[in-house]
Amino acid sequence: MDVDYRLVDRNVYESELSQWLPPSMIDIHVHLSLPQHSAPISPERMSVLWPVEVGIHQSWQDLREAYRLLLPKQDVSVLAFGSVYKEVDTVSVNNYVFSGMCDSRNNADALFVTRPEYEPYVIEEAMHRGFLGIKPYPDLAPQDTQEISIFDFLPRKHLEVLDRLGGILMLHIPRAGRLGDPNNVREIIEIADKYPSVKLIVAHIGRAYCLPTAKKGLPALADKESIYFDIAANLNADVFQYTLDLVGPERILFGSDLPITLMHGCREHVGEKYINYTDGPYSWNTNRKSPDEEAQYTCYLYEELRALIKAVERLGLGKDAFENIVYHNAIKLLGK
Repeated sequence: MDVDYRLVDRNVYESELSQWLPPSMIDIHVHLSLPQHSAPISPERMSVLWPVEVGIHQSWQDLREAYRLLLPKQDVSVLAFGSVYKEVDTVSVNNYVFSGMCDSRNNADALFVTRPEYEPYVIEEAMHRGFLGIKPYPDLAPQDTQEISIFDFLPRKHLEVLDRLGGILMLHIPRAGRLGDPNNVREIIEIADKYPSVKLIVAHIGRAYCLPTAKKGLPALADKESIYFDIAANLNADVFQYTLDLVGPERILFGSDLPITLMHGCREHVGEKYINYTDGPYSWNTNRKSPDEEAQYTCYLYEELRALIKAVERLGLGKDAFENIVYHNAIKLLGK
C-alpha cells in the first residue's frame, strides 16, 4: 500500500516530534499480510470492524517505506505479527512474517498468530523456529460475539507452553467494556499470577481509548510488575497521563499498529466513546469536519506520538521517560 505522506505531516514531524524522538526506536505492535493471505471480507463484517476498511494488508517493503517517510531520522526495529481476522489464512501469514523476520533489512522480531484450536506443540515449534511468542485475537474465537472470555481465544494450554518457554503474549482483550469490564481485569490478573514467566503486553492499554475506561480497570493492574501496556492506536493524552502516573514509564511500550495509523485525521473522546475523524474514503466516514480543519489532519501515528509527548510534559517527566517508552523498555522486554 502507498503511504499518503503530506506536507502537513512533514511539518508536524519537524516542528513537534523530531526533537523528542531518539535515534533508535522499537515499534512493538505492527501487522503484516498480503492480499493473497485473506479471503474477501464481507460488507457486513466491515461494518463492525472499521479498521479492516482502512487497511489490513501491509508488506515488509510497505513497512520499510512507511518508516522511511514517517520516521526518517530514526532507526526503527519492530515486533511484527500477521493480520488476525477470521478470513486470513493464518498459516500463510505466519510464514510470510517469519520470512521477513529472517531478512536483516527489516530489523524485526515476530510473534506467531494463534488460533484457539491449535495444539500446544504448534506454538512450541513456532518458538523453536524463532518466534518470540504469540498473538491470539478475539475475532479468531469460535463464538460470533464480543462477549467472550479471554480463554475462548487463548486456551490455558497455550499459556502453559508460553509460560514454560518464557514467551511474549500480545493480548488484545475482548468484550465491549474493554479494560472497564471486571471480567477482563480478573482474567488478566489470572494470567499474570498463574503464568509468571509469560511476558504479558496488554495491547492498546487494554483498549482504554477513553479516560473513564482506564480508570475502571487500570488500578487493579498497576502493581502487577509483569504486565506491560502498549499504546498502539491510542491517541488520548489523558489516558497516557493517567497510565504514566499510575503505572510509571517503565512498563509502557510504543506501538504503531501500522498500517491502521497511516490514516489521516483526529479522534475525539466523549465519556467512554471515541469518534474517529478522517478525510479518508471509507463507508463509515460520515462524521466530517470542515475542509479547513481536514486540511490540517496529520496521520494517526503522529497524533499518537503528540498525545504521548503531551502526557509526558504534563507530568514533567522529560525525555528520559519518553525514550524509555519508545525504546529502552522494549529492549529489556525483548532481551536485546
